[in-house]
Amino acid sequence: MAKLGASNSWAGNHCESLTAASTLGQGDSGKIFFLDLAAGLTTTLPACSGNAGWNATFVVKTAPASTADYVVSSASSTDYVLGSVSAGAVDDAADTSDGTDTQVNFVDGSAVAGDWVKLICDGSAWYIVGGLGKVAAGITIS
Repeated sequence: MAKLGASNSWAGNHCESLTAASTLGQGDSGKIFFLDLAAGLTTTLPACSGNAGWNATFVVKTAPASTADYVVSSASSTDYVLGSVSAGAVDDAADTSDGTDTQVNFVDGSAVAGDWVKLICDGSAWYIVGGLGKVAAGITIS
């Protein structure tokens, strides 16, 4: 991970470029992460337990283009991702969690630069509190 912005803070003014698979920790809360590897990568969130208030925003910088997605994944199969993501333009359908999903996917061939999702933890689950993709198939929850 390469630092791109100012000092680490809770105000969302610290940015990092993700160019390889990574596991995030408590000190990464509040950051904006730019997904920047055309071959795709997986980023693992911290465990929900003990991390209430942890939040981060994930933004596609380089569209995935090598039959691999960008995956933002829970640390545990019981740390669910809840909520939905909207799509812009004429594809205004949203992808919605079924209550047992554990990851957000920026899909190869559909996700484009600027697609984004913001997640926040309440200590027991991850909540999508914002997100927008250019097309409905660009961001999925699984």
